[in-house]
Amino acid sequence: MLEQYLLQHKLIDKDKLQKAKQAAQKSQQTLIIYLAKNNLIVADKLMQAIAKVFHLSSVDLTKHSIDKLPIDLVPHKLIMQTNILPLRTYKQQLDIALIDPCDLKSIELIRFHTGMKLNIFVARFDQLQILLQKIATIGKTNDLNVLETSTQKASEPENYNLDFADQNDEPLIHFIDHVILDAVRHRASDIHFEVYEQDCRVRFRQDGLLHEVIKPPKHSATRIASRLKIMAKLDIAERRLPQDGHCKINIGSCNVIEARVSSCPTIFGEKIVLRLLSGDKVLRKITQLGFMPPQQNNFINAIKQPQGLILVTGPTGSGKTVTLYAALQHLNISEKNIATIEDPVEINLPNVNQVNVKIKAGLTFSKALRAFLRQDPDIIMIGEIRDLETAEIAIKAAQTGHLVIATLHTNNAIEALTRLRNMGVAAYNIIGSLSLITAQRLIRKLCPHCKKACEVSPLLRNQFNFAPKQIIFEAIGCQHCINGYVGRIGVHEVLPINVNFHKYILKEPRMIELKKLAEENGFISLRQVGLDLVMQGETSIQEILRVVGD
Repeated sequence: MLEQYLLQHKLIDKDKLQKAKQAAQKSQQTLIIYLAKNNLIVADKLMQAIAKVFHLSSVDLTKHSIDKLPIDLVPHKLIMQTNILPLRTYKQQLDIALIDPCDLKSIELIRFHTGMKLNIFVARFDQLQILLQKIATIGKTNDLNVLETSTQKASEPENYNLDFADQNDEPLIHFIDHVILDAVRHRASDIHFEVYEQDCRVRFRQDGLLHEVIKPPKHSATRIASRLKIMAKLDIAERRLPQDGHCKINIGSCNVIEARVSSCPTIFGEKIVLRLLSGDKVLRKITQLGFMPPQQNNFINAIKQPQGLILVTGPTGSGKTVTLYAALQHLNISEKNIATIEDPVEINLPNVNQVNVKIKAGLTFSKALRAFLRQDPDIIMIGEIRDLETAEIAIKAAQTGHLVIATLHTNNAIEALTRLRNMGVAAYNIIGSLSLITAQRLIRKLCPHCKKACEVSPLLRNQFNFAPKQIIFEAIGCQHCINGYVGRIGVHEVLPINVNFHKYILKEPRMIELKKLAEENGFISLRQVGLDLVMQGETSIQEILRVVGD
């Protein structure tokens, strides 16, 4: 849109614009920055064009004095790096001046450091550069600057003091606390602290995808890893082997977030991942999981049975644990003895006996399951069936008057039957215990503020059998979302194992035969559920292809 505006208003000719685009790409700059730096368009005209195209207000920086700007809110080095200048603050909002509103990464970095809502103003490049040069000469510091200067130089040999008092390392503590608080504020599920040869970075997993938020100083990576390991009560002296732990993080005066902490040695240092667990986020009712009405009825009918095996399948990160907890909440009454075996326990459920698997101590899924069967259980939840021994004990429990709910790693519901056979489970045991299989994925929902309606193309219409002139929506992106999406919803396929399947299972059928039989019994695949959501405007066809596949 900006390019069209510049050409229409004859601010630059087509040949110069094309050469500028190529030169900007080679120098790894945005087109706007390249145009401004090389003065290819009069500064005032370029500012007005950007403000017009992006519907933003402009600002005259000659009326702003450096000593009255809130520049201490952001590390000075980051102001220089992003070319974004803080102007004024009020009511947890921050006005900022910049050249390129398309540089979303830089804008997000400023938002991360301040934790404030940003109001964007477009400035002239030459005026902004004058103020940035003045900032560069100021000797003020902030927490991140102190973190950078107080750590050992990269050229110095590592001589880490294992007895250092982390309570005195205020800048580092403040930095890590700020990262965690910001992750919670942005609804991130995981925080990745990664170290590489030349730098290190912090990424958040938001709605299933990773986004880089900041690059701490490379020479602070060891201290950051040690601080996180201390929080999780891990051995900071052990850097050669992976470790797992957990910690509780106070968010505000009455909110506590639990985090699973995993450390793993890499060739340049330790990578630390925090999985943030919140009861409000994890616990869901069955009606909130995204089942279609027939699927939900089949699922509820299966968990209401006094015995049988229910399998929840899908890849890592597809929300299987949330589904298990929803089922347990639905069944959790005082008349039932419910026990869970997990690795690890992700959230405490009241009135439920939960056990953490401890492989090093010899407490495996199979051993814990055997112990539970001696304690008169009604319902057993198994975090994951990983081997034949666990599968056989679960099946025997389901055959002897217990309801067993477990997860299994397969791509879809029908593959679970093949997976059990490959593990060595006899066909007659499968048909004597298995009552229902579900498979699921989590897909991102389109942002209601910016999603754009469009008519489906002939190629997609033929590929997915859309009706003529079918209207679907595509992601655009705005200040309310991440690349056009906000939040996620589950898509499921539910396969009840009834008598129609028993004779097929006994003769070891091919996948295509099982799929045909399932469809004859009303089975709805993940792909079809996803396409229904596309036609309802809940998500995009690109998201379905990304998560479910073609």
